[in-house]
Amino acid sequence: MSRDDPHDEARRLVALLQHQPFQLLTFLSNQLSVLKSQAQMLLGLCGLAVTVTGFSGSHMIRGGLISSISMVVGIGFILVAATQCIRTMSAIRWVTQDLEDDLVVTARVVLERRNEQQANLQVASYLVAVGLAAYLASVAIAALANSLGPTATAL
Repeated sequence: MSRDDPHDEARRLVALLQHQPFQLLTFLSNQLSVLKSQAQMLLGLCGLAVTVTGFSGSHMIRGGLISSISMVVGIGFILVAATQCIRTMSAIRWVTQDLEDDLVVTARVVLERRNEQQANLQVASYLVAVGLAAYLASVAIAALANSLGPTATAL
């Protein structure tokens, strides 16, 4: 029995909350809400990076070819991450739509959806991290190039 198995987790939850079905549904809904909050946080980071690019992108471009490429790569990863978040969270499905007569089945279906969304958001968080790292590299390269003068921007 794996601790990550949604069926086993569903059986344990139903056993713990068998006389409180409303509390079980609330518990499951709250878990999905945590994922929505995580997606909002990731989208906020993505939006911040895109906004900052509007203000400082020209400085990074003046930093040379490597800085420019790094900026574009970083923003590319960030936009893919934002798309992943939006795609994951825009398919709204209410817990009550999965309500079955057997609460173990209901819990299992919701937990499987939670696990899938969590995995998708984990991928998005890695994409954001890579994008921000490339973006930071672009800023660092541009700062060095701009401080060293016109000969450094030829790169």
